[in-house]
Amino acid sequence: MPARPDGAGDYDVPVLTDGTVVLRRLDERDVPQLTRNCADPAAAEFTTVPLGYTESDARWYVEHFVPEAWRAGREYNWAAADAATDRLYGTVGFNALRGTTADVGLNFGPHARGTGAAEAACRLLLDHGFEHLGLTYAYWMAKVPNWASRKLAWKLGFRSPVRIDGFMEQRGASVDAWILTLGADDPRTPRHRLGRPAPARRPRASTPRPVPSRSCLSRSCEENRVPLARSL
Repeated sequence: MPARPDGAGDYDVPVLTDGTVVLRRLDERDVPQLTRNCADPAAAEFTTVPLGYTESDARWYVEHFVPEAWRAGREYNWAAADAATDRLYGTVGFNALRGTTADVGLNFGPHARGTGAAEAACRLLLDHGFEHLGLTYAYWMAKVPNWASRKLAWKLGFRSPVRIDGFMEQRGASVDAWILTLGADDPRTPRHRLGRPAPARRPRASTPRPVPSRSCLSRSCEENRVPLARSL
């Protein structure tokens, strides 16, 4: 893992690009689009962003949460932008860092859908994680029935998902999740049939209940409590 800077000083964010998408540091210019992305109904449905997301929430995330997480080595989050125009597509990064494994987290706006930007950004992220951060495994968690997120993980080569009921926490409620795994030496292409979207299930009561800890599962996946999304 990268060295962890001391104190509240500056922090280094490597710039990653494939010529079409660029991963760079989040800053003030991203606040308006980040606000729109997190206020999108799909973000509210499938991710952990607060409901009623405002520009103040986005500014706090950019100015405080992200820098502090980088300095502490807890999370590494990038802005994913158009390499030509620098317009923000969304955010992508590694969270729940432990040893040589981490979870992938992302949230892209409606304007990025169908462009291939999320896939390109995730490929840049995974290459960096495996080649430069020393990761051996990356994990992907998607709320059931977030088929778009599961399909993206499939494109990236993540292994067949395991469904764990009640594993993910979303605003105080336990929700079902798909957990997928990708190893550093695994091919980055689909390795199984995608299948079809899961049928909708009747929502359960939102009363929180205990969630199994990462130590209970060999796939080592953890619920998310961060203000920005942890799946597409």
